[in-house]
Order: sequence, then structure tokens, then C-alpha cells
Amino acid sequence: MSPFTSVVAARVLSSPSAVKQNPLKRKRDDEITQEKAAPMVVFKEDDEDEHTEPHPPSWEALCVLGPYMEPETLAIASCVSTTWLECFSSDNLWKALLKSRSSQRSSPYEVVLQNTETISYKHLVSAVETDAKRRRKDQVAESVKLLLSDLSFIVHVSTKTKKASVYETGNDLVFAPNEKFHIEVDVSNAAITAGEEDVRMTWQVMYKGKFFTLADTSRTLDTKYGWFTEKLEDKCKRKLVGDVKLSFNEDVLEKIGFSIVDSDGWGSLLLDGFLRYLQLFFLE
Repeated sequence: MSPFTSVVAARVLSSPSAVKQNPLKRKRDDEITQEKAAPMVVFKEDDEDEHTEPHPPSWEALCVLGPYMEPETLAIASCVSTTWLECFSSDNLWKALLKSRSSQRSSPYEVVLQNTETISYKHLVSAVETDAKRRRKDQVAESVKLLLSDLSFIVHVSTKTKKASVYETGNDLVFAPNEKFHIEVDVSNAAITAGEEDVRMTWQVMYKGKFFTLADTSRTLDTKYGWFTEKLEDKCKRKLVGDVKLSFNEDVLEKIGFSIVDSDGWGSLLLDGFLRYLQLFFLE
């Protein structure tokens, strides 16, 4: 084939009319074009799902709640997510916490506020709180100055028509070493039965002519397993509650027991701890 003939053949094959005569090639080109132009399909959840799924608290809500939290709670909350970490690690938040606590008696925060150039406020609060917690844990307990034998206990239980009062001296109570304080008395002569309403129980201690009411509680005897009283008065500001235990002979209330529990760790006061608790009231 001559050079002239080759050029003419190439032009003919590249012309539009030549392409139209090749249906397989035209079909493949159309498929490629359609694939490139295919739109991206986006699936949207139903509106019902959007309304039923819970939403996390907004950034503003977290910042508002922060100043009302204890340092330990703030530290735990900052581990929830990166958003919470950024919010609860804010220097403004921890600085406000330092200032609010600087008015406390024997507080080191006043000095801490003056030395915050190279250490974050969060780190300073953490260091001071850790030291205070360790100090409280290692603090030597106050010596016991009261004797159990010097105490007398009065337990009173009553309804609108029935009542029983029991008097016991400290010498009547026997405790093993490191045993929790617990007093139990027999009130079966009152003939109070399960299910009676407005049953009042009072526990009092007497020491050298002084009286102190441990607990005074009223409720319906709708349970045979006992209950916890409201928070007890405490000079050490602990979260103490009374642990009431009931004992029935069939449906008749036979015995009631009482001990003191610290609701922070749900540990009962031992005998020495109970005497220290009382001496803050009787020996003040």
C-alpha cells in the first residue's frame, strides 16, 4: 500500500461515519458515559428515627453544669469523649473552681492561685485534692473518751393505740473486739403487728443527765426487712443513716434493732466509732 493510500484509510477510519458503523464500540462508550454521570445516591433516615434517638447534651449545657461539679466528678466526666474532655478541661472552669474553694478554712487554694504560670489549673486542683484525700485517710482517729458503761439507752416504739418502752444500760450490751455497734430490744409486749400504719420508733442515749436522740422515725410496717432512716445529725458532716432491723414472731413485731451506717461506703460504725460519734455531742 502506498503512503498516500495509508493516509486516506486512516482519515476514513477516524471519521464520524466510520464510528457509527461500529455498534460495539459505540455501545461501550455510552456505558462509560452513563457510569460517569450516575448520581450519588444518599439514603436519609426516616423522620421518626431522627426524633426518637436521644441527643447528647449541647456544648453550652456542659459548660453550665461544670462549675457545680466536684473535682473528681469533673475528671471522670472529661473521659467520656473528646468534646467533654475539651469542655471540662477549660482553664476558665478550673480557675473558677479554685476561686470558689479559696474561701474555705485552711484552704491552700489562695496560694495556688498565685503560682499558675507553668501548671494548668486542672493539674493544681488535682494535686491539692489528692493530698487532702491522703491526709484524711491517714489522719489519726481521736481517742475514745466515753465508756459504754456510762451510757444508757431508751428505745420507744408506738402506734396510735399501742406502745412499748425499753431501758437498757451499757453494761447490758456485750460486743466482741472490732464489732459494729448494734442494739436490739424486745418490744413484743406492745403487740404491734405487720401492716400497721404510722409506727413511730425512737432511739435515745443518756449520759450523766444529758440526752441525745440518735434517730426518730415513723412509717408503716409494710415490710419485715427493715429500712434506712433519714440522714442523722453528725458533727463530722458524714452521711450517716440509721439501719433499722425488724424481727417478727409470725405477724407480731418481736424485736427491733438499730445500728449506724455511713452511706458513703455503706460501712457500719464499730463500737469505738460509735463512742467517738457520741462524745462530740456529750463532751463538747
